[in-house]
Amino acid sequence: MNPNQAVCNYALLRFLPNPDTGEFVNVGVLVTCSKPCYLHFLAEEMMPDRAKALFPDYNPAAFEAAVAAMGKEVKRISGRVRGPKDCQLAFNELVRPRESTLRYGDVKTILSDDAQNVPEVLFQRYFRREAPAPQTATSQG
Repeated sequence: MNPNQAVCNYALLRFLPNPDTGEFVNVGVLVTCSKPCYLHFLAEEMMPDRAKALFPDYNPAAFEAAVAAMGKEVKRISGRVRGPKDCQLAFNELVRPRESTLRYGDVKTILSDDAQNVPEVLFQRYFRREAPAPQTATSQG
């Protein structure tokens, strides 16, 4: 590991309106990093076409409200972060399993030379499909 690289954890936000089928669409990402210490959330604000195609009966306004509520929750929790330990605890609380149409997938860890851009790089890769996949160092279970 390069000593200048930051260790960042992330989890993809999944839109899963019918848990019994297991079908989902990735719609966002939550990233935390301890050095520099930050917690960052990026998500589709409007229901993406992929989700509309897979779940044509789901109300787009309900999707948008759920994403907005998730963004508010991240903002509320991240406002209480005072250091690296708080950052990781907040991340763990946000990604815990829930009974909701929006759920986080597995937590993954990556190394980056540019920690501040990790959320945008992941968002571009997984949602805009414009960048190469980041190198995943480990997965946490």
